[in-house]
Amino acid sequence: MRILLVLGSLILGSVAGVYLFSAIWQNTAPESTMAIAVGGGTPVVFGVLTYLWSRTTDGDGPSLGRARTWLAILGIALASAGLFVLLIVAAAVVAQRG
Repeated sequence: MRILLVLGSLILGSVAGVYLFSAIWQNTAPESTMAIAVGGGTPVVFGVLTYLWSRTTDGDGPSLGRARTWLAILGIALASAGLFVLLIVAAAVVAQRG
């Protein structure tokens, strides 16, 4: 169940991140690194917060003192970066095709 919550929040965060990315990109210079940082960071924040707030079936929550939690956070960051890049590429392909 926890993995479904994290995946759902990654997808929601990626969609929100792409929206924020495009809104910042339109209103500022196209070379804006802030657009990339905010757009790419949104799914990471959503996924990590969902992971940290969820509990296992035993009722135990993740602890920041465990290496397993940090590996999960790294995995969430990698997954969200991949989703964000895929959505940006898909949006660019759709925009070029008309």
